[in-house]
Amino acid sequence: MDPLRKLVVLGTNELLSRGLIHLDGPSTADRDDDGHVLTAIAGHASVVMWSNIGFEELRISVWWKYDHSRHPQAELTGNHRERFSCSTPLASKTKYPGFVGACVSTWLERKDGKYLQGKGREHLFDTYVRKGELQNLLQIAQPVPAGYSAEGRFHL
Repeated sequence: MDPLRKLVVLGTNELLSRGLIHLDGPSTADRDDDGHVLTAIAGHASVVMWSNIGFEELRISVWWKYDHSRHPQAELTGNHRERFSCSTPLASKTKYPGFVGACVSTWLERKDGKYLQGKGREHLFDTYVRKGELQNLLQIAQPVPAGYSAEGRFHL
């Protein structure tokens, strides 16, 4: 499995285990609209975000090896403060090496099947890997998706 896809599988599993998203699509009891959770992914502090993009699909984003105390926009005010609402950190990408090890996003299909869209590196977007982290990502054990497939058809 692609090392960045591993992160999305682990992040999606975390959201499912906490009941923050559901594979059967949104219902009035769900918290599927938008949100984030600070957690550990493969033993490292991380942020997992989700956003309803319509058609029962969710955007799932993972920021791995995330250090909020080092984020240059962590404690700013107004629209400059990090609120975990986008798929990538608000800071300039040149600042990423100081506070995040990897970022990745993809879409979770729930209407026409239960799977993360794309295969391998296809349809993973807003990706970033800090120099030296790829080897660490490769060492992460292949995760088992919790009730969905790690790969599947892409929808336009």
